[in-house]
Amino acid sequence: MFSFLAIFITALSLAESAYSCSHVGHPGAARRLYQEGLEIARMNNIRRGNQQTTSAAKSIAITNVRVFDGEKLLPLNSVYIAGGIIVPYAEGAEVVDGNGGVLLSGLIDAHTHPASVAHLEVFASNGVTTAIVASCFPATLCNSLLNHAGLPDVRFSGLFATTPNSTHALMFGLLPATQIITSASQAPGFVADQLASGATFIKVIAEAPDFATTLDQATTNALVTSAHANHLCVACHAADYAAVGRALTAHVNQAHHVPTDTPLDAALLARFVAQGTVSVPTLSIFATFLAIGQIDAAGYVAANTSVTRLRAAGVPVLAGTDSHDLPAPFAPPFGSSLHAELELLVQAGLSTVEALRSATVLAAQHNLLFDRGVVAPGMRADLLLISGDPIANISATRNIQRVWIAGVEYAGVATN
Repeated sequence: MFSFLAIFITALSLAESAYSCSHVGHPGAARRLYQEGLEIARMNNIRRGNQQTTSAAKSIAITNVRVFDGEKLLPLNSVYIAGGIIVPYAEGAEVVDGNGGVLLSGLIDAHTHPASVAHLEVFASNGVTTAIVASCFPATLCNSLLNHAGLPDVRFSGLFATTPNSTHALMFGLLPATQIITSASQAPGFVADQLASGATFIKVIAEAPDFATTLDQATTNALVTSAHANHLCVACHAADYAAVGRALTAHVNQAHHVPTDTPLDAALLARFVAQGTVSVPTLSIFATFLAIGQIDAAGYVAANTSVTRLRAAGVPVLAGTDSHDLPAPFAPPFGSSLHAELELLVQAGLSTVEALRSATVLAAQHNLLFDRGVVAPGMRADLLLISGDPIANISATRNIQRVWIAGVEYAGVATN
């Protein structure tokens, strides 16, 4: 069975001719990636400076809609927006007829890797209004994705914590020496650096124990302790059985990915429940690897079985895609893959309501975004209007009619 990152490096190699960062893994790659990141950040900042914000103050009444309240669809009613917030009523609001459609809270991708404003636009067109960026660098690039009016809200972890010559480090060439972790004593400094860069959570890497350069348990523990001391949650890459065990021993808040070697068993599931750790399985990336022959059917079955067991054990599951800026078919596409993720989660045993919650209220709560995730007065007006009944058929989330982000309507919705 391939390791997760070995698979991903192979995919990068296969995609090299079309991928803008074809030098990944070559000497000096980090320096070139850094320079590319600065240029993308410059363009992102120019786009942000040119954006118009006047439409944010518009008051809107969305009438004739059934609201998904996190548990069920409510009878036809109206939802009011003023100042980018859902309000009980807005006098003189512009009326938008929902035509009997369903109004959802904007979707949250709990694991993705956008780099440009263009990526944010693709998210918006697909009803994804919040992107949890599970590592990005340099900090200038990460911050250039913030505060784009009318586009998805972004929260990021900064650079992931890893060791020299780990598969993650090799994927990006030679990471800066200050970002490489070799002992538990470096954990407080690493966390402080990410916090200073604007990170709202910390990401650590746990890899299979046959990789001698993976973070050891003591260092992983120290990273989590330091993050928690700074009131930051920790997301841990853990795509094999042993790595999940080490992540749980460190008491991470979120385990990202699921094993493709051995499915999660009762012992690990009990630890998830006891510790309140949530899962972001990212079945989309494993379905991608299966489609391009980088894992076999048994590997995908292991991942799928883990999700089935997580749901049965009552572990909260969040929808994340691991979408990257790689050409098809080497990575899940931004935006549309979140709808595919919901479908994959239902295939793995989640109910349609549970799948909807995984990309709305649960994703908001477990990423400490308490101003969104449900359609209710006082909440941020991130809204997705669809036709069809997503509780009867989860694929109805693809039937996008209109999207609002902090009360600003996005004009270019996708036709999926």
